[in-house]
Amino acid sequence: MLTNGKKVSILVIYVVGMVLLPMVFFIVGALLFGMRDMELMAIVNFLAYLILCGVLLFLSRHVFKEDFKKIESWGKFILQMGFGLLLTFSSIFVGNSIVLLLGTTEAAANQEHIVNALNAMPILMMITAVVFAPIVEEIVFRLVLINLFNWKPIYGLIFSSLIFGLVHVIIGGWIHIITYSLAGLVFGYFYLRNNKNIWHVTILHVLHNGLTIGLVFWLQSLIEMYYG
Repeated sequence: MLTNGKKVSILVIYVVGMVLLPMVFFIVGALLFGMRDMELMAIVNFLAYLILCGVLLFLSRHVFKEDFKKIESWGKFILQMGFGLLLTFSSIFVGNSIVLLLGTTEAAANQEHIVNALNAMPILMMITAVVFAPIVEEIVFRLVLINLFNWKPIYGLIFSSLIFGLVHVIIGGWIHIITYSLAGLVFGYFYLRNNKNIWHVTILHVLHNGLTIGLVFWLQSLIEMYYG
């Protein structure tokens, strides 16, 4: 498990990195290269998450190494991923249904930005959203935030889920904190259910994002096919 010092370091690096790195890369890209908004956003996200992913993985490398050794059966691991995906997509469905019942039909701003960036630079955004972002988010929200409340895991689960939801709606569409927080709740539950093994929840997050993005591209292709 991480020491308190490393937990604090990871949180500080995450907050500073998510604010400072995109700002620096955006200024450099806009002033020196005159890039368009969506292309620049995709590159900025890629570079910021690449750096954060590398640094946070280095700080938590011992946890990943030890947790990997604890995976006893890969067959059981695969079955758990199937169960986890059922839970995550169910939580998204429930969250979106609640949002619709509350009278909101617009997509979350975060989701719109991701889709637009995917259309602008699909390869970079796929790597960012499917690989780097899940690793970074699981280290921060599950490995660190949940374990800030070791004496009462349920507090950590609720707190980390709310912060997870907040981070995903900070650029707009606040009502969607319901959907993202429910997803965070499922990821957190899955982490605790599997004895706080970081590999289980990280791979689940990777699979969830990958399938979601695949679904986005598939729906877009259907729309283009039938509506030109």
